[in-house]
Amino acid sequence: MKVLHIPTGGLFSDGILSCITDYMAAMDKTDLDVRVLATNKAEDVAVQKVKRSGCKVVSIPYRKTNIVKYFFSLCRYLVREKIDIVHVHGSSAIMSVELVAAMLAGCKVRIAHSHNTTCEHQEVDKLLRPIFNRAYTKAFACGSEAGKWMFGNREFVIIPNGRDIKKYEYNAQNRINYRNKLKIPKSALVVGHVGRFNVQKNHEYLLQVFEELYKKDRNTYLVLVGTGEKIDEIKDLVKKSTIRDNVIFTGVIDNVADYLSAFDVMLLPSLYEGLPMVVIEWQIAGLPCIVSDTVTKECAITPLVKFKSIKESPESWARNIIDISLQDREKSKDVLFSSIRKAGYDIEFGAERLRNIYFGLTKTV
Repeated sequence: MKVLHIPTGGLFSDGILSCITDYMAAMDKTDLDVRVLATNKAEDVAVQKVKRSGCKVVSIPYRKTNIVKYFFSLCRYLVREKIDIVHVHGSSAIMSVELVAAMLAGCKVRIAHSHNTTCEHQEVDKLLRPIFNRAYTKAFACGSEAGKWMFGNREFVIIPNGRDIKKYEYNAQNRINYRNKLKIPKSALVVGHVGRFNVQKNHEYLLQVFEELYKKDRNTYLVLVGTGEKIDEIKDLVKKSTIRDNVIFTGVIDNVADYLSAFDVMLLPSLYEGLPMVVIEWQIAGLPCIVSDTVTKECAITPLVKFKSIKESPESWARNIIDISLQDREKSKDVLFSSIRKAGYDIEFGAERLRNIYFGLTKTV
């Protein structure tokens, strides 16, 4: 069976790609030929991530520059390769581009997978909804809110953003190693953030929160993991600020899980999210998280998550960081892991379930 995953935003080292590669790495791929489509000039880190998961990378890089050329190139590829399942990942009815291409190419199983609770291009989304609703054959969502946003009252299957628990668990030696690597003192309070530098992630507000925290405690550091279209703008803001010596940009890294042990608190002041996988990862690592209340409450699978409005002052967020009572992460592992497994986020179980769904869908068409 041939499966093609299409992350419509492009092949970046982001949450959607982590979802794809984590599931594929954990899945028994006997009788499966899995490919991931790059609709952009893919980051090397992202390409390597796909290959390590046992999948191939396919490139049709015209989606944002020439969507008509992209559409017909995709159609030809699907026909030539006789793809059995097209699994499209996105947050709006713009997924119709890939789903209609798959329909015209004769692909019987067309999965639309919702990863968010809203989108940037709402007018286009509304215009394409009638086409979208006819183009997919199976609906997936990362959570109930993302499913309701994308599919309304129609049936959808929740595919939790599972993770390899052992990969993300707290490691005392990693804490020492990565603090040394980042040149952060052992005694410092380290605030972390993992995500693309884009409008959605609200980095400007994040910097304001850290500035307020820095005023209260100079022995604090902010570590920003990732890259994106706004990274240069954010770097310029930092250079002009009083916090410039205490903000660290790691760029794209392929072992985020190892770095998490070096952090103390995580922030996610996003303008909107579906069910953010990073928050699941942070909880597995035993990290307290302060998350924007615009984010779905489904991500709080342990008591480590606190929701807070970005309409409140950055100083209020800073006070909350200071008030957090840091736990012994080594001792709290077992209780955390039990909660995470109960919520369905153990990737081993999830990958087996998804494999069964794939084979079940091809048998019914």
